[in-house]
Amino acid sequence: MWGASNGIKIGMWGASNGTSHDIVEPPKDLISIQIKSIDTIDRLTFTYKDTKDNQHAVSWGGNLGNDHPAFILHPNEYVTEVSGSVGPFPPQGQPYTVNSITFVTSEGRTYGPWGTRGDNDTDFDVPVEQGRIVGFHARGDKFISAIGFYIRP
Repeated sequence: MWGASNGIKIGMWGASNGTSHDIVEPPKDLISIQIKSIDTIDRLTFTYKDTKDNQHAVSWGGNLGNDHPAFILHPNEYVTEVSGSVGPFPPQGQPYTVNSITFVTSEGRTYGPWGTRGDNDTDFDVPVEQGRIVGFHARGDKFISAIGFYIRP
């Protein structure tokens, strides 16, 4: 267990289907995020710095969809909120996927929205008032089925 000072793993928005993915080193800072999507979130790619200041590039999901430009955080900027929707994705026969996602930073910059909210989706909103989002964990294979976060004080 890493402990609260190294990041707290919270929530999982989405489904229980798909391969479970997680980072292996305690996250300290999020450096960049990139999404691949059309109507659902196909792939989540991000780079983070661990507590020893080593950088790690992580990518989960499939190869469908469009690559959106990488969102590179400024020095001392951090993610303060992630919102989106989860629900069925009938075009690919998926019972549940992360269909849309948006990131907001401490500087008020927004990355997204990416994907498309479905008619039967459930919205999620994760505002972080005391800390910052420094990493992700997820489930998925060809698509991102569920997403969770690491929060650091």
